[in-house]
Amino acid sequence: MKFLGHLVTPDGIKPDPGLTSTITAFNQPTKIKDVQAFLGITGYYRRFIKNYAKIAEPLLKLLRSQQPTTTRRQLPWNDDCTNAFITLKQKLVSPPIMHSPNFSFPFILELDACEYGIGCILTQEYNDRKHVISYASRTLCAAERNYSSVEREALAIVWATKHFRQYLEGGPVLVRSDCKALEWLKTARDPTGRLARWAMKLSPYHIIIQHRPGKSNANGDFVSRYPVTDSDSSPFEVNSIDVALNLLEGTNILDDIRAQQQADPRLARIVKTLKEHPSIPFGDKHAPYLLINDLLYKVRHINSYNDQRLLGNKHLLVIPQSLQLQILIWAHDHPTAGHAGRIKTLFRLSSRVYWPLMRKDVYKYVQSCIGCQQFKYSNTPTPIPMQLHIITEPWHPIGIDNMGPFPPTP
Repeated sequence: MKFLGHLVTPDGIKPDPGLTSTITAFNQPTKIKDVQAFLGITGYYRRFIKNYAKIAEPLLKLLRSQQPTTTRRQLPWNDDCTNAFITLKQKLVSPPIMHSPNFSFPFILELDACEYGIGCILTQEYNDRKHVISYASRTLCAAERNYSSVEREALAIVWATKHFRQYLEGGPVLVRSDCKALEWLKTARDPTGRLARWAMKLSPYHIIIQHRPGKSNANGDFVSRYPVTDSDSSPFEVNSIDVALNLLEGTNILDDIRAQQQADPRLARIVKTLKEHPSIPFGDKHAPYLLINDLLYKVRHINSYNDQRLLGNKHLLVIPQSLQLQILIWAHDHPTAGHAGRIKTLFRLSSRVYWPLMRKDVYKYVQSCIGCQQFKYSNTPTPIPMQLHIITEPWHPIGIDNMGPFPPTP
């Protein structure tokens, strides 16, 4: 079936051969508008082209070097532009089939970062085969090109998880690379600035590292390497940034939640009912539950008064009572949380997790936080100083504070 320039088949989706044939017949550009038109039509199918931004960089560099007044002048075409032009056309002659995602299996991210672009491949492995879901890439801006190689690798991880967020949230994410960017984030103490923002953006994902050092990481193809020393911290000392990355040594928060859900009598009864009747949501129609990877979630219902873009996840992970205090500590006391107030802390939790009476628990915890009581300013408005009333005429009303009687001192 043809749909919006694509051919949908039982195996997956690929570009419409009738439209890609016009790309292969595209003549070599002679004006800026020709280059813009070629990049526009090939960019529409960029999800089928591995490292599209890296291949198209000479053409993009050509556009950046030209002024708007030179649209009708001859282009400074060179061999790099010719190679990029031919390569993009060849990539669309026999593009790979992008398979549909299978949410029963974990997703795999294979990353690539170089001095002028970043890219990633979203794949899955099942039935002894690798299934490519999508390619994605982009060029780096002027400021990002000043990053070190390890910072570019970390940026690739942050950008890839954001780009494929609809696939990766709620399940494990296998990152295949040398993983030095993640190791660098893990060993950082008291992250601030850009590092803290990246750690916060990675916090919703359950990242699993698979080391593929050196040439064995052919798909990742990292351009530069950055040596990272091992951490000297005690095995019993929990690095604060580990929590934000869901990379606690020897632990797995999702596995802990799954185990505690089974240990909770009320939640275990719901899980048992859903396993016995998977097609019937448990509970009334306004608060159904469902199982994803043996984890209990509560389905949220969006009404017309809420903006869905601001509400976080569609399914809320149900937190058992034994872990609620730990989740509150992470959401409020963690360095990336910043000891936010009760409203922000409640929003941060209610957009991702659920348990009964969450609002009451959040308000009580924030109000009892010793650090907030010591260092945060009071929200009570400063009272206006009392005015001195001066009597200027007879029979003017006066006020007298009458106090007592007081008990005699012993």
